[in-house]
Amino acid sequence: MSAETKSKFSKATRMAMISQFLGFMLDAYDMALVLVMAPILIKVFSPPGGSTSWQYITIVFTYSITMAARPVGSAIFGHYADKLGRRFLLVITIGGVGVMSVASAFLPTQAVVGIWSYVIFCVIRFVMGCFFGGEYAVGHTFAIEHAPAGKRGLVGGFIQSGFPFGFVFGSLAFALISHIVGSEAMLSYGWRLAFLTGIMPVILAIYIRKSLPESPEFERIKKQGTIEKAPFFSMFKPPALWNFLQVFFFMTGLFLTDYSVYGFLPQILTLGGRGFDTTTYSLIYGFALFMAFLGYIFYGWISDYTGRRHLTMNYCIFLIIFGVPSYYVLYNAAIARNVWLAVLGATMAAMLKLGWGIVPAYLSERFPTRRRAVGVGFGYSSGALLGAWFSVYVWWAHSIPAIAAIEKDDMWLSPAVILTIGALMTFASMWASPETKDIKLSEVGEGAPVVESGTLP
Repeated sequence: MSAETKSKFSKATRMAMISQFLGFMLDAYDMALVLVMAPILIKVFSPPGGSTSWQYITIVFTYSITMAARPVGSAIFGHYADKLGRRFLLVITIGGVGVMSVASAFLPTQAVVGIWSYVIFCVIRFVMGCFFGGEYAVGHTFAIEHAPAGKRGLVGGFIQSGFPFGFVFGSLAFALISHIVGSEAMLSYGWRLAFLTGIMPVILAIYIRKSLPESPEFERIKKQGTIEKAPFFSMFKPPALWNFLQVFFFMTGLFLTDYSVYGFLPQILTLGGRGFDTTTYSLIYGFALFMAFLGYIFYGWISDYTGRRHLTMNYCIFLIIFGVPSYYVLYNAAIARNVWLAVLGATMAAMLKLGWGIVPAYLSERFPTRRRAVGVGFGYSSGALLGAWFSVYVWWAHSIPAIAAIEKDDMWLSPAVILTIGALMTFASMWASPETKDIKLSEVGEGAPVVESGTLP
């Protein structure tokens, strides 16, 4: 009996949820360290010269590299998860993340090898992105396929909440380490300690994953003999292509909104030294993401009752109305160094991210089991092909005279503009989508032909 026909959470379901929560938490933990340590990493890796804003962009650019590498990992690991099964590849992806976390802690600095330190850091970020792309493709699919009927939104919201929780954890870890060793030591060796801490969730996740049973949905198609030989390539043949393009547009819009928040809150809160100090801003940043952690679970849960489509369309309207005001509150809080105003702004910023609570369930409901891992992973990660370069788009928005005249050297309005564009894209994509909350995973894509050709073995 498949998990989605049961009304209660089984032990396997609970363990799958915890396993993927940890995996996705580690994804965000790593990304959070890059962003919250950006003022330090600028001096460690960035080529000297240029304005403070430009140097900040060079570090945020490595974040974009990690995101842009995700589709590669999703395509490879998702492809084989649909051919060989989910469970084994879950151990491989999280193990790769652990290796890259340790490697990041031992990188040479620009003071030692010059520009090569930045190049090597970019390479590490790319490889890390590949493993994270595989982690999402395999892990989220695995957890949703274990979810009971009518609770996929709740399960998806919980595992997706691992991402803001990882950011909270990363922000707090940075605040703790910087408080213990001091700002001078952080520049010398503290940043290495921060990267090393990423290995801890890996050990626990591997332990849990090795004891989990295979996905019941994959076992079903394996028994039926309907495993596809070319799951990745089958997404690009009509009618499956139209579903993929709608998901691609949906995810691109979400990435533009999401990383306009994630990527620029540290810059807005610190204002190059004129705003909050590093410890205070990391705590405010962590609070915002803790609120998002709670919001993801709530959003996923309520979508099981209201449906995914109309809930998200209405939410996009909310983003368009409150995006710019949220950034304006944060900017003024940083100028005045008003902690309570910053907490208000952080809460508003967290509300700009809640739509992600439906993503694991919604994407799983858009692709059939025989290509679900690659569909969920590549569909999710493909949004990063355009959305991950948000730092470039923000720089473009900042160059528009009307926007530059308002924000001057402090980029707070320009990320809000990109967020609004992303919300419009998400609204349009959901308008073109069917409602999916009541569909059975075993019935998604039934009747479509099985693809037997392709170049991946």
